[in-house]
Amino acid sequence: MSPSEPVAPESIDRLCALAALPVPAERRRRLAPMLAGLVAAANELSQKMADARHRTVLPIVRFPER
Repeated sequence: MSPSEPVAPESIDRLCALAALPVPAERRRRLAPMLAGLVAAANELSQKMADARHRTVLPIVRFPER
C-alpha cells in the first residue's frame, strides 16, 4: 500500500484472498474509498493523540499477562 493511497482496490483483493474471505469483486471495489477514508481519519487521530499534550489525559492501557 502506498502512503498517498493507503487502501487501493488491489490491496483489498489481496487481503480478502489471504484471509479466504469470499467478498464479491463488486463489493470489494466499493470498500476501497470507505476504507481509505477510515484509514486517513485513524492516522490523523493517531498523530493528534501522540502529541505530548494528550499524554496526561489518556490512560495507559496495559493488558495483564496470562
